[in-house]
Amino acid sequence: MKFWLTGALALFLLAPQARAGNISWPQEIAAESGAVVIVYQPQVEEFSGNDLVGRAAISVKRPAADNVPVFGAIWFEAKIDTDRDARTATIRDVDILDVRFAEASDEQKEALASFIEGQVEGAHFTISVDQLLADLDAEKAGVAEAELKHNPPKIVLSTQPAILVSIDGEPVYEMIDGSRYERVVNTPFLLVRGGTDYYLYIGSNAWYEATSIAGAWSRATRVPDDVAGLVEPADEDDTQVDDIQIIIANEPTELIVSDGPPSWAPVEGMNLLYMDNTDSNAFLELSTQSYYVLLSGRWYRGEGLLGDLEWSHVPNDELPEPFGDIPEDSVNGAVLSQVAGTEQARDAVLDNTIPQTAAIKRDDDSFSVEYDGTPAFAPIEEIDVLYAQNTTAAVFRYGNLYYACDNGVWYVSNTATGPWTVATDVPDAIYKIPASNPHHNVTYVKVYDVTPQVVYVGYTPAYYGSYYYRGSVVYGSGWYYNPWYGRYYYPRYPTWGFHMSYNPWYGWGFGVSWTNGPFRFTFSSHGHGGWWGVGGYRPYPRPVVYGGYRKTNININVDNSINIGGGNRPANRPNLYNRSETRDRVANRPAVPSDRQARPANNIQNNVLTDRSGNVYQRDTSGGWQQRDNTGQWTRPENLDRATRPTQQPSTRPAQQPANRPAQRPTNQPSRDWANDQRYRQQAVRPQLERDYGARQHGAQRSQNFERHQQARPNRQRRR
Repeated sequence: MKFWLTGALALFLLAPQARAGNISWPQEIAAESGAVVIVYQPQVEEFSGNDLVGRAAISVKRPAADNVPVFGAIWFEAKIDTDRDARTATIRDVDILDVRFAEASDEQKEALASFIEGQVEGAHFTISVDQLLADLDAEKAGVAEAELKHNPPKIVLSTQPAILVSIDGEPVYEMIDGSRYERVVNTPFLLVRGGTDYYLYIGSNAWYEATSIAGAWSRATRVPDDVAGLVEPADEDDTQVDDIQIIIANEPTELIVSDGPPSWAPVEGMNLLYMDNTDSNAFLELSTQSYYVLLSGRWYRGEGLLGDLEWSHVPNDELPEPFGDIPEDSVNGAVLSQVAGTEQARDAVLDNTIPQTAAIKRDDDSFSVEYDGTPAFAPIEEIDVLYAQNTTAAVFRYGNLYYACDNGVWYVSNTATGPWTVATDVPDAIYKIPASNPHHNVTYVKVYDVTPQVVYVGYTPAYYGSYYYRGSVVYGSGWYYNPWYGRYYYPRYPTWGFHMSYNPWYGWGFGVSWTNGPFRFTFSSHGHGGWWGVGGYRPYPRPVVYGGYRKTNININVDNSINIGGGNRPANRPNLYNRSETRDRVANRPAVPSDRQARPANNIQNNVLTDRSGNVYQRDTSGGWQQRDNTGQWTRPENLDRATRPTQQPSTRPAQQPANRPAQRPTNQPSRDWANDQRYRQQAVRPQLERDYGARQHGAQRSQNFERHQQARPNRQRRR
């Protein structure tokens, strides 16, 4: 049985309907007749883009039957609209594939199927992202691996407070208008030269000076007025810090800073030590005397004396066994997201598949492209696609058309300079752009569906550089991309130099930090795009903003705490579709009638599931399973460890089809007919039930953890 159930356009972007921690299952829909449909939490079969295929146990309470519920199962396809900031999703546009009721007569089955259709049509269900991803696995989510690079950067160890100043290649100098000074344009820092005098601003009114760019650098005693005037005075107190080491790097480099000589402490219960006087993740495996560091989600091993090591890459699924046993609640628990085979790594991988979605107005014409001169295009290896080099925008030529990706939306034009219209489809060739190209990230922005009014689009975290690799996620492609330098300097996405660390709720955050006793100092960026190349670097004058970066700041927090609003700033927030400069592109969300918004079914446990044959089971208080039989009773089944067959034949399609069908079928249809695939159904039942129930519990716990995390901000503590 297959029929369309059309829902109203739903966007879960502009104002979240619920927080993840407030979402509970099962959910109910009340009919005008007084009957109530209870839908238990969906069990996912496939998830790709914003297409969801799943099954769910249901029950129907009918007043005429003294509210005695009739239990059954549905198979469905649906669309998902997500709000990753709130970690919630809306299930809409449900397409019922099959309905099965074991305890109903043939006549009742037809009536119930038609009733379910009428009630679910246009209904919206809210689920937390964590509930959704807990029921996934890599196969269901279609996880794919990009061709990344993992060559180690230069790793510098400092035993005193230090800061890494990254320069994109050899310094490029430009005269500052009306001044005898030049500034280095290919760095996110404000770095100025006048003759043999160099000045570096690191924030909080703190300037450093040197007689060569390589140093040695010291706190400036006097800064020329026309240099000091390049930034607005910081609001923070000017705090004196002695002996800050300035490290200049013009090659891929990562900095590890310790409070004095490295201090090692045991990881509870295992043959592993960790450096306890650094914010970096550094370990010593005792059995081999090998050092391990975690940088941008990648592990590197060094042999010999710390500080003078040759580092080699260790794939995340080839780490020594002790790493997988690090206690989750320990000071080192955060690294588990980058240890393949752990629950935390699995969650990170699956979270990486969940897109942020939006419905974009088809008549949006807000996008434009600025080039540094005449548009210059270069070929992309092995594909018939050209990309624009002299712009910060991601612009491509394929055939006689030009495509551009801007803030998670695709546009198309007949010329390189526009005008641009919202694209309704993107050539497959563009999605073959390799990781060696600086615009590989656009391959993670998709067009999902089209209506006469809107285009459904979405992007996964890989658009921000969070890539799947060997059972975990890493940051950045690992490739070095040559910048563009003409009149303007346009950087490309880097992998190294920004102390990237993974947060299970917000993905990757960046910040370059150092510590000194009771204080922590954190350099952080506050610009729009900036180093990432969205805004690009421009010649002076650009007050306050340099290369898309606003003035740097130093946050000084007592007790070794970091204010998330300052340091370790999330790199992939906020929602691109909800920025002030892009919000007008997004279609307004039609109000959902209250009777079409499913609501939590109070006082009903979320302990009812269906197997792949449509039989309905309930987990009892003792941890056992009871099956709903054809008499409407719960009985303890035999042979749960064997495959079972459906207790009924598929229902026939209702004679009356819904009048309001979607104008266009989804472009990406599921690859399997889950409702009628007997091979998929003939599997042992107990492992199915235990896995799905365990995932349900795990997802609920993650949702609660996210809510607690939200409530704990901004006073979140980081380890010393």
